[in-house]
Order: sequence, then C-alpha cells, then structure tokens
Amino acid sequence: MRYRLMPYVTLEVDDRLRRRMRSVGEHLRVTLRAYLLSAADDVDTAGERVRGMCDKAVHRVDTVVASVNDKIAPSSSAPQSGREAS
Repeated sequence: MRYRLMPYVTLEVDDRLRRRMRSVGEHLRVTLRAYLLSAADDVDTAGERVRGMCDKAVHRVDTVVASVNDKIAPSSSAPQSGREAS
C-alpha cells in the first residue's frame, strides 16, 4: 500500500508490516483494557462515579484502537493469494 505524504514523497508499506502493526495495536488494546478494568475493580469501593469513568475509558480505548487497527490493516476473511495450502 502506498501513502502519498507530500507531492514528492511517497511511502510504500509492506503487507507484512501492516499485519504486524495491527497485531501490536491489538496487543496494546488488550493490555490497556486489562489495566483499566483492574483499576475499576480496585476503585469499586470508592464509588460508582469512579467506576463509571473507568468503564468509559475502557470503551474509548476499545473504539479508538479498533478504528486505528482497521485503518492500518483492514481485516479480511479472504485467504491470502500468495500462500496456498499444500
């Protein structure tokens, strides 16, 4: 995939790199979600307001990382053309 950064600068990104970046993004999403849910459990005794703020943060992280991952490498159910089962 090619990205035109400026009229005279084009960046070409390999599909392998895009898949790897998507994997890293997904790992980041899972890690952040786990930390936020853990924090929400820890502050559960502090009150419902703090719990609600943590839940909103979890939802925002899920939404943002999912949209970024879809822009980096859209998931496709089609098999890859270069790799066939032997």
